[in-house]
Amino acid sequence: MTETDPFAARRCALTVSSTLAFLPMVQGFVREYARDAGFPPEELGRLDLVMEEAATNVIYGAFGGDEGGSFDVVCERIPAGIQITVHDEGMPYDPSLTPEYDPGADLESQTGAGLGSFLMQQIADAVEFHNLGSRGKETVIVKYLPADTVTSAPPAEAAPLEAPDHVPVAERVPLEIGPLRPEQAIEVCRCIFDAYRYTYVNEHLYYPDRVVALNESGDMVSAVASAPDGEVAGHAALVFPEDTHEIADLAVVATKAKFRGQSIARRLGEYLDAEALARGLHGLFIEEVTVHTFTQKFCHRLGFVDTGFLLAYSPATMAFQGIAEETRARRSVILGFKYLTEPQVTRVYAPRQHRETIARIYERLGVKVEFAALSRVAHRGEPRLYVSVNPKRAVATVRIPTYGRDLPQHIRSEVLRQLRDNVVVVNVYLDLSTPGTGRVATALEEAGFLFTGILPGGRSGDWLIMQYFNGVLVDYDSIQVEDDATRELLATIRAADPREKP
Repeated sequence: MTETDPFAARRCALTVSSTLAFLPMVQGFVREYARDAGFPPEELGRLDLVMEEAATNVIYGAFGGDEGGSFDVVCERIPAGIQITVHDEGMPYDPSLTPEYDPGADLESQTGAGLGSFLMQQIADAVEFHNLGSRGKETVIVKYLPADTVTSAPPAEAAPLEAPDHVPVAERVPLEIGPLRPEQAIEVCRCIFDAYRYTYVNEHLYYPDRVVALNESGDMVSAVASAPDGEVAGHAALVFPEDTHEIADLAVVATKAKFRGQSIARRLGEYLDAEALARGLHGLFIEEVTVHTFTQKFCHRLGFVDTGFLLAYSPATMAFQGIAEETRARRSVILGFKYLTEPQVTRVYAPRQHRETIARIYERLGVKVEFAALSRVAHRGEPRLYVSVNPKRAVATVRIPTYGRDLPQHIRSEVLRQLRDNVVVVNVYLDLSTPGTGRVATALEEAGFLFTGILPGGRSGDWLIMQYFNGVLVDYDSIQVEDDATRELLATIRAADPREKP
């Protein structure tokens, strides 16, 4: 989408009474929005089925067929697709109570229960349910435009399973480092494929149209290293979190095998570092793999400081072409952060049992930290929980910027829902600038969560990281760490892990 596209910024909403008589209006509203967004006729018919299920769930599930209620349908553009939100303030609903539909079951045992939800999941690219407390509930449906993937490209040759040799400066291919041009998107996809095959967890990077759309929307800022013949030798990007543009993730770093050994990743990182400075970002963070120490050394040379771990964060199926690996356990990553502006004195509400560890992390970041006295959790209003799920990683991320009454119950319900949906790791981020965080963290630890570090989050506050594991054992012995202080942090985390105690 571009600034000259008048449709790109349009958000359309429809409010209808909770009666089946308005179902065709709901379907027509979504169908015409999707048609304007570029969806072909066959996809419009599939969206009709999705909206029939979503609307009837509200009409009968939330209002029992009573025409006195009403619900909202909101359509919005997202990079390379649309997002449909169906919101109501009817009867509370717990999706964990809906039976799962088994398409492989024999006909005699089929009851049809759960079939509608199953069809929605099959047709849409993502379907999420959000309980909004006193503001009701919503179902969020994401559908991407049809697009060719990198599967239409010739297959890349397998990279050798060894670290690349350093290429002398005189023998290097002259490369141009600069922003992504739309016509280079297919080359970026091929670069990702060359580096990871089909194991990269962000599947958008296999769709050229989505790569372009993410850059045009500003959700991602790509940099590419281009050879004289136009071939993309390497790629890296700034990827912004959903809730802020004050910081960005330096991510999607990939170099084609035949160009390795030419410091391309470092040069792309330095280019994006300057781009982040020019945009006035507060800082950058990065995920450092632990199956080897190459990435960690690269990040430390760029000025990143390790601040925490995301343990068991990725499945073992994610492969790094050109690097030999022995472990098949779920992989962990180290979180690194660097300030781009002068850090200020930070006042945090941290649990007493982790203050010494947190103080050491801030000291390495060059930040003076002050620990506020523990305070009770404010119980006014409903807590806010922002949940996102990465199905390929089987990881759920929960951000809790404000607390409220019955917070432990809300967290427990959310965790149970995610575990039912085959999520194996739940990451909870608590705002360290919010009074009560220390007590909430302690309560989470008593419920089985593990403290694994912090992540600076911009001028608005930093995050305390807690993790919950659903039947996953962290293979601490397989985690390779380059930095002594980071190794000490991992030892502290391991010592606190109750599953590690005999």
